[in-house]
Amino acid sequence: KKITDSQWLSNNSDTLEVDTAGEDSVVNVVAYFCKGDTCEYWIYENEWKVDDKDTVKTLGVSTQVRLVVNDSTSKGYKMSYTFLDVKADSVGDNFRDKMMAMIAERTAKSVIGTTINFETDEYGRITKITNLSQIKKQAKALFKASMKDIASMPIIQEMKKAIGLDFMKICNQANTDEVVEGYLEELKLLFACHGSQYAVGEHHEHEDATKDSYANDTYINASLEKNGNYTISCEVISVIPKETVKKVMGGLMGAFTEGLKGKKTEDGKDHDGDIKDLDDEFKKEIDKAVDQDVQTSEYLSVTCFEDGWPSSVLKQNKSVMAGRGKLKQKLIEACRFAQREK
Repeated sequence: KKITDSQWLSNNSDTLEVDTAGEDSVVNVVAYFCKGDTCEYWIYENEWKVDDKDTVKTLGVSTQVRLVVNDSTSKGYKMSYTFLDVKADSVGDNFRDKMMAMIAERTAKSVIGTTINFETDEYGRITKITNLSQIKKQAKALFKASMKDIASMPIIQEMKKAIGLDFMKICNQANTDEVVEGYLEELKLLFACHGSQYAVGEHHEHEDATKDSYANDTYINASLEKNGNYTISCEVISVIPKETVKKVMGGLMGAFTEGLKGKKTEDGKDHDGDIKDLDDEFKKEIDKAVDQDVQTSEYLSVTCFEDGWPSSVLKQNKSVMAGRGKLKQKLIEACRFAQREK
């Protein structure tokens, strides 16, 4: 079971028809915007490697964006979302971390100045990206240009000569629709709760494992502050049995060794026996290494001001096995707000 942002949150809320009755017991997520309202945000994307009690940061990119209300009607709002600036942290000592940071920064910087125009209903729920076809064309063109720029770097050229790494060939296999979705992800997160109603307090659901899903626990919490600000948060914790992990890892190794069977060494000798020994040894190592179930956690929290303007969003994914794993976090925080007097 996974959090799928606005869709998941909507499925765990009531469709909003604003009702002030019992307002202390529910949170109504409604946008009360005016034409000319402007809010700027910093988006912090970070990744860490977890090893027992040690946590090492491996990636950090910060992006500044601006939201503007261009028009306000009784049926909703016309708004724009513009990428203003990008900064990357110098993190990680190894080659992989440095390369990933460089690629992330260059790709992100290519979108500076891009504006996404969109519309919402009267509650602030996004209903349409009005320039989506233009954004798709631009995203694909910028991605291709950015990848060409990286591929021409001396260090990438040296890798191509040394180990045959064809960077552009890898990039051409990338799903450009996912590149476009990357443009929209944070925008959708900012308005993930709008148009919904949540009961105040914490609510817990448990689902046993089935043939299609792992056992999981879902925690939903809605809180309302005295100043009118409110927070909606949800977390899904899933447990993947260790036997399933062993089967997946064993299958990957089996596919690798299967591809080597029947091939000869340079001196013409058959090495199928060596492959079988390698396969058996790998299975033994898996049994030793995977001695616990894998726990994954997906967390999403959205905080809004009383008038429905998003104040902050936190999205976090954590996957840990035997104390080792990865943590990915995306934090969006309002940094400057200019509101027209109502």
